[in-house]
Amino acid sequence: MNILANKEYGDIQSLNKSLLNDGQFHINSNGINKALEAGEGTGSDMTDLDTLQGGRAITVENIDTVLKSTAEQRKDLVFYNLLRSKPIYAVLDQYMVLSDHGLNTKRHSFGTFRDESSFPASTDVTLERKVDSTKFIRNMRDLTHVMEQVSTMADQHEILNYAGAMAVLTGSELSTIFGNSAAIPNEFDGLFTKLLNIYNEGFESIVDCRKTGASSGSKGGELQEELLDVGAERIMNSFGRATNMIMPTKVKSDLNRILPVARRVMLPAAQQVAANQMLLGQPAAGFYTDFGSAMYGGDPQFKFNPSIDSFFPSGESQDVQAPLADYPTTALAPLTPTSVTAAVAASGALDSKFVAGDAGDYWYKVSALNADGVSIAEAIGSAATVAADQKVTLTINGNDSAITGYSIYRSALGAATAADCRWIADIAATLAVGVTEFVDLNLILPGTSIAILISNEPGTDAIDYRQLMPFVRMQLPFGLNGIVGYPYLYMLYKYLRTPKLENPRTGGAYHQLYTNIRWSQSTF
Repeated sequence: MNILANKEYGDIQSLNKSLLNDGQFHINSNGINKALEAGEGTGSDMTDLDTLQGGRAITVENIDTVLKSTAEQRKDLVFYNLLRSKPIYAVLDQYMVLSDHGLNTKRHSFGTFRDESSFPASTDVTLERKVDSTKFIRNMRDLTHVMEQVSTMADQHEILNYAGAMAVLTGSELSTIFGNSAAIPNEFDGLFTKLLNIYNEGFESIVDCRKTGASSGSKGGELQEELLDVGAERIMNSFGRATNMIMPTKVKSDLNRILPVARRVMLPAAQQVAANQMLLGQPAAGFYTDFGSAMYGGDPQFKFNPSIDSFFPSGESQDVQAPLADYPTTALAPLTPTSVTAAVAASGALDSKFVAGDAGDYWYKVSALNADGVSIAEAIGSAATVAADQKVTLTINGNDSAITGYSIYRSALGAATAADCRWIADIAATLAVGVTEFVDLNLILPGTSIAILISNEPGTDAIDYRQLMPFVRMQLPFGLNGIVGYPYLYMLYKYLRTPKLENPRTGGAYHQLYTNIRWSQSTF
C-alpha cells in the first residue's frame, strides 16, 4: 500500500513527523495488516469517530474550512443597513431643533401682508434644545490558546469576530425597534417606545389596524391599503415624506396577498419563453402614494422592508410569549415577581380602548427585566373580567434590587387559562423591591404585530444613528477570564437619534407606528 500516493509535499512532511521518533520509524505491523484487510466503512460509522475501525481508522479526513452559518446574517439587519450613522464627540449629545418658523397662519397668513408704509410686527422662531445619551453595546468572546493553534477547521478568528459582531449589531437592531430605557436603562429608546410616548402626549403617531365592532373579539386586523395612505399623509402634513415601511415577514406576506399588485403575470424573459416558463405572483416592493418620497425616482412612493423574526418579532414569535423559564439563565435573570394582582376599574375610563367587542375574561402574566435577562412570568390568580370603557390595573410586587422593569403579557379574550399570554408592554419598575402598577387600556392587543413607517430622505436629518465610536474589537490580556487564552471585547457606542419625531405645530409625527396587525393565519 502506498500511503503517500497523491499527497502534497506538506502532507508528506506532516506524516513523516507523526511517524518519526529520534530518526526511527515506529509502525505497528498488526495495524497495517488490519488496515489492508478492512474496508473504509459505511453509514453511521463514517462519522462516529469513537467507533472507527480498520482502514477507516487511518483514512485521511477532509474537513471543510469554509464557515457555514445557520444563524442571523448582517444582510438581515434592516435598520442597520437602512439608516445612516454620523459621529458625535461626547456621551451626552446636545442639539437644537427648529420647531416653529414663527408663522401665524390659519387659512390666512396673518401679519405678513401690510400696507405700503407700515412695518410688520417682529416674530420669533422656536428652537428646542434636546439632549440624548450614548449607549454602550458590548460583547465578550474567549479564544483558548489550544483553539488558536488548531488549523483543521474554519478560521477561529473569523468565527469569533462574526459571532461577536452579530451579537453587538443584533442588540442595536432590537433596540432600534423595541428599546426602552425606562424598563432597561442601558438600552436606547427604539421607535416603538418613542412613537408610543408621543402618542400618549397627544400626537398623531399611531395607525391602529384592529378590528372594530361588537364582533371584533378583541383581535387585530389586517394592514389594509387605505391605512398605508393614512400614515404617509400624516408624515407629509408634518413636513416629511414617507420612505420606508419596516415590518415582520408575516405582515409582508399578508400585504403581498392584500395589495392589488401582489399577484400578476410577469412578462417572461426570452429564456423563459424558450423553456415554456412563466413567473407568477410578483410581490409588492413598495407603495405608490401622493404622500411618498421621490428619492427612489419616478412617482412618489415608499419601499417595503421586511425583517426576520430574530430582529423584528411578530405577534406569532416565541419571543413575545410569556417566558416559562428564566432567560438566558437563572443566575443572570432577575427574580420573578412575588405576586401579581388585577383590579378592574368601573366604567367611564375615557381613555380606555376596551369596547363592547373586547368584553370578557383575560389572564395576565408579568416577568421581571434588567439588562442581563428576564425572569419566568408570574400569573394573576384568576381571570380579570372586563367590560366596555373599563381598564385593568395590575399591582406587581417585586423583591429583587436588580429589577429595573417588567414585561406585561395578556391572554386572548376568553382564554380558559394563562397558558398562552403574549407581550403587550414593557414598563419601568417604580420600586425594585416593592410595588409597581401598570394600567392596561387595551392600546396594544396581544398576539398582534407592528410595522413602522419612517421618513428617511437624505439631508432631512429626521432619523439616524449617532456613534461616539465606530465598531471595534479589542484584545484583552491573556488569561483575564480565568482561561488559558485571549478574551476579545466587541464594542459599539451609539444611539438612535430622531430630531424630527413629533411636530408641535401640526400635532403630527414624522414617523408612524402601525399597531395591532393580525396575521391572517393566526390561531391566537
